[in-house]
Amino acid sequence: MSSSGDALATFAGPAGVGALCLLGAFLFLDGRAPSLFPTFEQYAKTSSWSVVAAIPVLAVSFVLGLSLMVASERALTSLWGPSLSSQAGDLAQLAASSVKESPASQAYVESLRNRAVLAGGSAALLILAVGAFSETRNLPHLRGVIVVAALATVLLAAAATYLAVHEGHKAHEIARAVAATSSEPPR
Repeated sequence: MSSSGDALATFAGPAGVGALCLLGAFLFLDGRAPSLFPTFEQYAKTSSWSVVAAIPVLAVSFVLGLSLMVASERALTSLWGPSLSSQAGDLAQLAASSVKESPASQAYVESLRNRAVLAGGSAALLILAVGAFSETRNLPHLRGVIVVAALATVLLAAAATYLAVHEGHKAHEIARAVAATSSEPPR
């Protein structure tokens, strides 16, 4: 991946997670204060909205998403490993190996990136499900659809959590394999 592709991936994950979280929070607040959405919509129609709010909202989305990703990943690794000390060992082994730019090292980094996005995304999806469920007060005629969508979102969050755990273990196994092959004597 090119450096501009790396930069985009580094920004897109946290921004996407933060956007899901902000949407969930907005839906939750709108469910509690039904006049919020019409007021927000009124401001969003103005030409100054994009200048005054769009960039700060994107920045808040990024910071919120990155924070949620870090916190979720920390919680995930404390529950289902690999441990932080094990991960530090993996990183040290990869750094010491002679194959720093190998496909295996790139796969390791990609697995860790996937784990972070999936962990943060699962938490954001749970926030979104709570926000959607909150909207049943404003949309009682769509209650059944909203409840089914919220439950489907919870299932998606569970699947994302499972995949995040899998990606963490995959990264650990890649690091172990690189360490094992780099410690073998040359043939």
